[in-house]
Amino acid sequence: MSHFAFNIILIFFPGIICAFLVDMFTNHKERTQFQFVLNSFILGVASYVIFAFFAFCIFKDYDINAVSFLRNSSNKDSQIVPNINEIFIVTIIAIFLSILITKTVNKKWHFKIAQGIKITQKFAEQDVWGFLFNSEKTEWVTVRDIDNDIMYDGNVRAFSDNSKDAELLLEEVIVYKNSSGEKLYEVDVQYLSLDRKNISIELRSGAEIKEENYDR
Repeated sequence: MSHFAFNIILIFFPGIICAFLVDMFTNHKERTQFQFVLNSFILGVASYVIFAFFAFCIFKDYDINAVSFLRNSSNKDSQIVPNINEIFIVTIIAIFLSILITKTVNKKWHFKIAQGIKITQKFAEQDVWGFLFNSEKTEWVTVRDIDNDIMYDGNVRAFSDNSKDAELLLEEVIVYKNSSGEKLYEVDVQYLSLDRKNISIELRSGAEIKEENYDR
């Protein structure tokens, strides 16, 4: 690796960290190497701009050329010389930026805002499976396995990211015969790997399930 390339990577280290953290803590389609590099570049620039903005707000006479990233970007004749202290501070900013972006993506704030102002009705998840199980209303579910004539009542503990895998981890599970409602057995935790073409899923409230169990 050349000295020039090393300096470039060092300068964009905050963006790489930010993109890595966002990728780690959010669900998304697999990114290509180009997409990751592009995201790192954009997030790195954003982190340096935030740093420059706060520096100018705190120090009114702060010279724009004091920010080495902006100086190197605006002057084609200048040599790329990383400022380690600046990179360290911007990396801290990038970490906080990654937290904000991760929170926004996981809570779907950007989609909620867009839906609220009638820009789109699109939801953030990859498919309806993700939309269903990421909903705050989804707690207890009834899963009907039509082919095997089995019904599962349980509390959703974990689920796969998309309907292609159709995996569920249920707690406090009661299993019934679907056609007759005959109780078969109870189990604390049950993992299900399902054929999504042969199941139906119904949402139930926890209070409703517990009341039914009590009556029985």
